[in-house]
Amino acid sequence: MTDIDEQSTATGGVSRRDLLKWGGRAGSVAAAAATLPNMAEFLLGSTPAFAADKPLNIAVIGQQMSAQSDQRAWEGMQAWMKGMGVDKTWKMNLTDAKGDPGKLVSQIQDAVTAKVDAIIVLFATLTAAHAALDTVKSSGIPFFSIDSGWQDPAIADLTSNNYILGGAPSQYMADRLLGAGKSKAKIASIIANFHHGTRKRGKVLEVLLSENTWIEQVDSRVIQYDGFYEKTQNIVNDWLTRYGDDLDCIWCPWDEPAMAASEAIVAKGLQDKIFVVGADGHPTALQRMRDGGAKWPQKATSAQAFELWGAYCGWLVNEIVGKGGDAKKLVPVPIVEFPTPLLVSEVNVPGKDDQPWSATDLYYLYQDRVLKGMKG
Repeated sequence: MTDIDEQSTATGGVSRRDLLKWGGRAGSVAAAAATLPNMAEFLLGSTPAFAADKPLNIAVIGQQMSAQSDQRAWEGMQAWMKGMGVDKTWKMNLTDAKGDPGKLVSQIQDAVTAKVDAIIVLFATLTAAHAALDTVKSSGIPFFSIDSGWQDPAIADLTSNNYILGGAPSQYMADRLLGAGKSKAKIASIIANFHHGTRKRGKVLEVLLSENTWIEQVDSRVIQYDGFYEKTQNIVNDWLTRYGDDLDCIWCPWDEPAMAASEAIVAKGLQDKIFVVGADGHPTALQRMRDGGAKWPQKATSAQAFELWGAYCGWLVNEIVGKGGDAKKLVPVPIVEFPTPLLVSEVNVPGKDDQPWSATDLYYLYQDRVLKGMKG
């Protein structure tokens, strides 16, 4: 797949820039499909969807439905189903493992026992579910995952490139410190190893720090999902007591800990001294970045297209399970990656009525400034 602005992908006729901009401008996944022909082809498929006349029984298993990521992917899937009309013929049984890997395993096994037509897992920890996955493979039930780290027998895992996702805010952190005239800087980091994506982001941070030895990481703490918000605030309060305004930045693996860190910094009146970077582009985090402006500590995030992941997963189920399409042709590479624009406070954060991933990536801001001159 190419990253050239005007060239589309071979399979869907949709460019990287289309994905970053179209859906949010239309207001929702369903509206995007209805109003934009190429997006409709990408999300709905180029042939009539006779799956509307073929009832399907589908098990959807969320690792943690209280998480914004799970909720947004599920909302995108529901919007796609409604737009297609399959919400009237597909029976979707949503269960919540509530962060318990053992419960997730049981729910996958229950879906196999129920002989469902397809299984979808959301943001799961599949490395601990090999026995259940073996059962799925033996059953022959089509299995799909969203941001769960590809594991056999998944037909596809819909996700983003978490090395890029971790790298963009990390590099922005270093760039902002340089822009502030720092020749020496101190940071602290919140690390989350329980999910493959956040784990990879933390590893990218370590690489960046090894290449920027003028940035000192004074402390790094590992959190688990349970109670992460309060835990993050307690950790950050400890750092603020120990280091005060000697600390320049707090790096967070996703936006919700970044919000917790920002609240602690504001409570200490240090928002002019310490900034925060996060990832995922959660709407609440963007609202605070937008409304708080220069006075809100979080300055950057990367916006995930969770809603599009859910919608595209619905499309894949329709094409493969509903229509009997060739999974190998439809998903030639089992890890399906969506782009994630870097969002910077006061530069390209989307409006309050726009989807997070509808923002213009900084790359395109730079490109648009010079292309007219290059073309003459």
